[in-house]
Amino acid sequence: MYLESIYPYDESQDTYYIELSLNDYDELFNGWDASPLKRRDLEPELLDYLEEACYDIPSRSKIEIHCVMIDIKRNQQKEAKSLDSFKHNFLMTEHFINKQINRNVRKIMIYVMLSGFFLTFAYMMPKIHDLDILFSILVEGLFIGGWVMLWEVFTLFFFDGYELRVRKKQVKRLKASTIKFIYKKL
Repeated sequence: MYLESIYPYDESQDTYYIELSLNDYDELFNGWDASPLKRRDLEPELLDYLEEACYDIPSRSKIEIHCVMIDIKRNQQKEAKSLDSFKHNFLMTEHFINKQINRNVRKIMIYVMLSGFFLTFAYMMPKIHDLDILFSILVEGLFIGGWVMLWEVFTLFFFDGYELRVRKKQVKRLKASTIKFIYKKL
């Protein structure tokens, strides 16, 4: 299978291995982040790579991340802090996705109410008042505004919401994955 040529696969455990070749523990982390090791952000390109790998690997299969340390002596303290940092980053990413989902839900509710108000008002206006040119323009503007608001609801719910839900699923999958450090000599 093509996927197995990219990611090593253990058929007995139905597990794909994402291997990261590292020369130092610091390669895992964003070079611009000066916070303590436990709270440091992972390298953005590493997170992108892990998420893309997660999309590639079938969802029914397990994922194991192997940090292959080349010519490095094991440092249990740095290893433990690195593992904590992985988990912390996945938790924070999931938290930010949840915040975005909640923001989208609030926007959807506001847009539905505004759309309902605009469209109702636009339908009722001609019955209440004889329309001259200014009122006709106002009614058309309310119709357009109401339908644009409904389109935004549609976009937020179906397009943005879908992408956020899929990304959240992948981040949860990464959060649940096993992370191992493997030390090799060249």
